[in-house]
Formats: sequence, C-alpha cells, structure tokens
Amino acid sequence: MAVMSQPSGTAPVDRVRLEALRYAVNDEAVQYVAIMRQFTSGLSGLLSDQSAAEVTTRLSEDGIELDDDTVEARLSYLVEHGNLARSPRETEARSLADYLRNRARYQLTQRGELVHRQVEELLGHSESAREVSSEMLGGILAGLTTLSRHDRDSIGRADPEALARDIGTVFAQFDRLVHSTREFYAYLTQVLTRYDLDRDEFQAFKTALVDYLQRFVDEVQRHMPQIADTYASVAPLIPALCERANSGQRLLDLDGTTARRATGLSPEDWPSLHAWFAGGGGRSSDADVVRQLATQAMRSLLANLRRIASSADREHGRYADLVRLAGWFDTSADDAAHALWATAFGLHPCRHLSFVADDPERPVSPTTSWWVAPSAEVPLMLRRSGLRSVHGRPSRTVDYSAAKAARVSERAESERGRAAALAELASLRGRIDGVRLSEAARTELLEVYAACLAQGGGSPSAQGPLTAPIPHSDHELVIEDAPGERSVLHGPSGRLEFVDRALSVRRVGEASGEASGAPTAAREVSRVGGAS
Repeated sequence: MAVMSQPSGTAPVDRVRLEALRYAVNDEAVQYVAIMRQFTSGLSGLLSDQSAAEVTTRLSEDGIELDDDTVEARLSYLVEHGNLARSPRETEARSLADYLRNRARYQLTQRGELVHRQVEELLGHSESAREVSSEMLGGILAGLTTLSRHDRDSIGRADPEALARDIGTVFAQFDRLVHSTREFYAYLTQVLTRYDLDRDEFQAFKTALVDYLQRFVDEVQRHMPQIADTYASVAPLIPALCERANSGQRLLDLDGTTARRATGLSPEDWPSLHAWFAGGGGRSSDADVVRQLATQAMRSLLANLRRIASSADREHGRYADLVRLAGWFDTSADDAAHALWATAFGLHPCRHLSFVADDPERPVSPTTSWWVAPSAEVPLMLRRSGLRSVHGRPSRTVDYSAAKAARVSERAESERGRAAALAELASLRGRIDGVRLSEAARTELLEVYAACLAQGGGSPSAQGPLTAPIPHSDHELVIEDAPGERSVLHGPSGRLEFVDRALSVRRVGEASGEASGAPTAAREVSRVGGAS
C-alpha cells in the first residue's frame, strides 16, 4: 500500500477525534459499550434518537441495572467526546413528568458509529490463524483485464454505474487481500517468536507453514507479473475511467461538495494498487516483501527445529507446565489454591518481624503502612537464611577515651584563650581610641559591641549611652553618640574605625565622668602614637 508521510506530533483536530476512543478504556467501559450497542445494533438504531429513560429500559432488559441519572451522565459524556449528538427533534409530552424524562434525546454520530464498529471488531477478535484471501488475486486480475479492454471511445459509451461497479469490485478484492495478508503475518510473527513450542505444536505449525504459506507465495508469484502488466495497460485510462464512473447521479454534501465514494473511484487511489504489485518510487513491491517474509519465516522455523532437536534430553520451555498449573488453579477451591500457590512459588504469608526502634523517642506506629514507613535494617544473617542467632565472636568495643580527652583539652584551651581576651578588653579603662588589640580581644569587643546595640535598638539615643557587660569581669562597654568623632582600633588583621561613636570601658556602676579622665597604665602601654 502507498505510505503517506505524516507530520510529527498530532494536530489538535486529530486529538479531538481520538477523544472518541476514551469510553472504551475508562473505568465504566462496560456500561459505555452497552449504551453504544443500543444505538448501533442493527440498522434500525442508526436513524433513531433515544432518551435516557428509553436507554435505561433497554439496558435493564439486557441485565444491566442503572438509574436514569447515571445513564444521563453517561450519555452526556458520549456527547462531549463526539460519539453521540443531541437530537434536534422536539419532544411531545403529555405531562411535566414525561417532559422531564424525555427532554433530551440522543442520536448516533458518524464518528461514534465508526469507533464502535472498530471496538466491536476488537472485542470479537480471536488469537487464531486466519487464511489469506489468495483467491482475490484471480479476481483482481480478471477485473483489471476487463477494464483494460476499454479505450477512450468505449469509455465514453460505457454505463457509469457498471463501470463504477467493476472498479469498486477490483479495489474491494484488493483491500481484502491486503487485510488478510497483514492478519496472517501478524499471527505468524506471534507464533514464531515463541521459544517454548513443543514437538506436537511444532509439527502442526510446520505443516501449516510449509504447505499453506508456500501455496500462497506461489499464487502471488504467478499473478504478480500478469497484474503488473495489465495495470500498465490500464494506467493511461485511469483518469478517464474515474471521470466516467463519477458522471452518474452523485450525492452532494450539505456544503454542496460531492460526497466521498468507494475506494478506486478517484485517481489518487490507484497508486496503492500499483505499489503492491509493481512497486515504484525507489521501493520494491509489497508482493516481493511478502515473499521475503515467507523466507524469514522458514528460517525461524528451522531455528526452532534445531533447538528442539538439540534439547531432546533437557527442558526447553515452561509453557506447558505453566498452562497445566493455570488449569489446576482454575479447578481448585480457595483453600487448595492458596496451598498450591505456596507450594508452586514458595510465597508464604507475610510474617511481621519485631526489632528495637532506632529512635525510641519516635517509634513507628504499628498501623503505619509499609508503603510509607521507613525501611527496617534487617540483619544480614536474618535476610539470607532466616536465622536470628548471631554466629562468631562479638566485635571489641571501641575505646573513645583518647578522643574524648583530646576534645576536652581543646575546649579548655579555647576557654583560656577567650578568658585572656576578655581580660585584655576589661583592662582598657576609659576612652578606647588609637589602641592596639590582639585578634582574640578584637573579636570579643565586636561581640560585646553587637550585644550592646541589640539592647538599645541599634544606636545610642539622646536619653543616654548604651552599655553591655564584658563577660567574666566587673566592667562594661559604653557606646555614646559623638557626631564628627571617630574611634580607631588597631590589630593584626588591620584598622577598625567607628564613625560618630565614642567607645569606653568602665567599671559597672561607675559614672561616665570618672572613666573619662586620664588613661590608665595599661591604656598608655596599648596606645599607638600618632593615630587619629
């Protein structure tokens, strides 16, 4: 068949059309299929419209009990997805109850009929072999031969209906041939891919494959050259044949365009026939592909034959065993089926194991689902052999005393360094400006400075300076607002300058005037000459 290229992705219109398939795969598919059968069973349902009450009555006759509201919801769903449409016919009601019951009527759409026909075909399909309609090859050749006897003069005198019948018959036979060939090779692929064919199945399949498939390939090989040559003689007449076949009385669509007719009555349908028997466009014919697939099937059959011959003394498939086991399950009572399951697969009922929780303060509740509960740490011996006993000597307890002593020593050294820094800071009596501090004392000063600002809301105010105690001493840091002044500190990491701030250290409870006098000896030692 001719293959037409499709753009990548799905157009929005195509996605809307595919919505019509949803009813066959959702949770209420049984109900939807039963409702659609009320509209598609026989030809009488195609031109009729039905209300929800009528559909409910017919469903109850088929053994499906649904209330009117549920059926109304199902019908609205089918309308939404394009399978049904609301009927424009007015409802005749003798009472308000009749009007409420029959106010909405539904009818089948063209898309809904096509989709449900495919659904019914799929539901009725069986996984069995179907013969190839090879007898259609002779009919196709005869039909093309009849058409090839025409010339342009005889085409103009031919009956349009008879000509359309001859063309439609050729393409109906061609469509049946292609469809049956696809079904046969799909079944063939399903069987050849099985690795567990036993000897009896192989013998039956070999006979069918070797005999039947070879006859079909011979039929295709015999008719293919004749059909290709006959098509070549008909090809120049195809436009004239289609034009004459369409010259009779035609059905017009609602928009005035000519309705679509059967396959073959348009010149665009003929290349698919030519491609199947003669190829074209740089591709081989589908008839040649049929013969190549037959050769591949023969090779697969020989591969299965070699496998069966080489595995005469050993197991080569569990298909028969599994089918036999499934039969036992089908005929067993519930208790026997559970025992058979445990024996065949070794899957015994689950056992809840108890372990000490990793976090005794937050244990997992026994009602917690296993899906959301944290994974339990199962000991290796229990996981592998199911034994809880511990084998071998227990490992020696690790001695962490040395590490603990080292951490305690580090902590004591850190505390001594901090105490020395705080003592250095407390020794700065009076105004702090132009002094040099160690790095540790500078860090402690910034910590006290931050605590002082936090207590006062961020900055000193007109009500008074801000103060904060220096830890491990009887002194405190005082911060005063001093516009235009700067307090400068020096240290190993650089120069620190406080703008519009006056910093001083005084004893707790000491007045600010007492601490603003002459600097102490420690202050004189730490002051840097020339600093501003």
